[in-house]
Amino acid sequence: MNNTLLSIVIAILFGIGTFLILRRDIVRVIIGLSVLSHAVNLLIVSVGVFSGKDVPIITHDEVVPTSTIFSDSLQNGVLAPLLNGTTPTQFVDPLVQALVLTAIVISLATTAVIIILAYRIHEEYGTTDIQKLKRLWG
Repeated sequence: MNNTLLSIVIAILFGIGTFLILRRDIVRVIIGLSVLSHAVNLLIVSVGVFSGKDVPIITHDEVVPTSTIFSDSLQNGVLAPLLNGTTPTQFVDPLVQALVLTAIVISLATTAVIIILAYRIHEEYGTTDIQKLKRLWG
């Protein structure tokens, strides 16, 4: 995907999330938080995905039989596994993907808790409008 198009999509998601967070209805605020968290995850992945083109999985046949599995040449900026090819391979950073996967799971759990709280508020007071809830609470 083009970097400009991806940046525009992320900006639109940030805008939609912010717009929904500023609404009066609790359900819309929850949806806005979810959209905003997805925008942040997409931003993090988009920053880390363009550093390489190959996946960081090395099979047994690809490794050169030596005592080490890494060939470091810090002068040339190379920190790559020793593969059968002569040129170092640029890998996609797997740490970014692992962090975003963790963030997705945490966001899902947080959203589930907030939805349960909103359901209980609706059961108790009969509304999810924040202005009406302020009047009911005094």
